[in-house]
Amino acid sequence: MTEETPPDITGAWLHSYEEDTGTAAVYRPADHPFRPSRRPRRGLEFRPDGTFVELRPGPADRPYPVAGRWRIRDGHVRVTFPEGGAAPFDLTVLSRTAGKLTIAT
Repeated sequence: MTEETPPDITGAWLHSYEEDTGTAAVYRPADHPFRPSRRPRRGLEFRPDGTFVELRPGPADRPYPVAGRWRIRDGHVRVTFPEGGAAPFDLTVLSRTAGKLTIAT
């Protein structure tokens, strides 16, 4: 779905790295029944009000939240961190279904 406007991506998503390909990263809803993993899962939460939370692996493998903002820009999702918590980045959404969000890598 690389059309002008990406599909609705609101919600909390966790990286399903087992499903990644050489060109795409796969995310599943946070309540997805993942198999146990030795490494922590990165998370992305897109809220309808434009706020964003990135969950990064933190100390003791606990998620470390980094707050930001997101918006649609030139057919991509632009994520910024106004408080300087991380560098801004763009995401290209390839597809979105009820149970899967696929992003270009």
